[in-house]
Amino acid sequence: MTLLDGITRALLAVGIVAGVSCPGGTEASAGPVLLFEPARDMVLLAEEPDRPWHPASVTKLMTAYLTFEAVKAGRFTWDQKLTLSDKARGQPATRIGLKAGISLNVDQAVRGMILRSANDFAMVLAEALGGSEEGFAEQMNAAAKRLGMTRSHFSNPHGLPDGTQVTTARDLALLVSALQRDFPEQADVFSKPDVAIGKGVFHSQNSLLRTFAGADGMKTGFTCTSGYNVVASATRNGRRLVAVVLGEVSGGVRTQHAMQLLEQG
Repeated sequence: MTLLDGITRALLAVGIVAGVSCPGGTEASAGPVLLFEPARDMVLLAEEPDRPWHPASVTKLMTAYLTFEAVKAGRFTWDQKLTLSDKARGQPATRIGLKAGISLNVDQAVRGMILRSANDFAMVLAEALGGSEEGFAEQMNAAAKRLGMTRSHFSNPHGLPDGTQVTTARDLALLVSALQRDFPEQADVFSKPDVAIGKGVFHSQNSLLRTFAGADGMKTGFTCTSGYNVVASATRNGRRLVAVVLGEVSGGVRTQHAMQLLEQG
């Protein structure tokens, strides 16, 4: 059974939780889940894998994919300097907010975007790669189509609220499979616990790296419309599994749910 050829739906042996309380009454309820093994292109457990969902900062996995692709093609180098535009600096939190004059290169931008979920860094990469946020969104959607992510649409590089930006657990699994297949040399971007920029050291927001044996990263995300999302990867005894958990009630519940899925796998 493959990601592209269909999956068997299985109900999880965990409870469905209540919605996330957000200003204005907007709430997200527990959503789709999927556990899979990329090396064998095999789904082990899934619930509502094709249900549309707002990805929030899990979007940044696609921004990372396109950055890796550009570097591999020679359009950019890892030490190439980037300048944050006013638009990039003005992105809402989470952002790192570098002071003017502090240098930033492509490698630092990608790591800060993944480890700290920096929206300003996602935007500077988008503007460098696509010429503009809109140009980069076109690249994101072209890549999604190429990877078989038929139920995804991207409008921005970071996942900040946009009603048109949607994906599914299955499509995220396809993206993760492509990241691990096409750019295995970039695995430490997701697994390294910190990144140094200027005089600062920034630590990963992915608590699984500190609490789950074998965890090797990927990406978390949250908005009021998406709930708490995570794509979590772990490797034990040479076998790597990835859990996609969307729409949980809190960061703690999200982490526990992903751990349960990985342990079960």
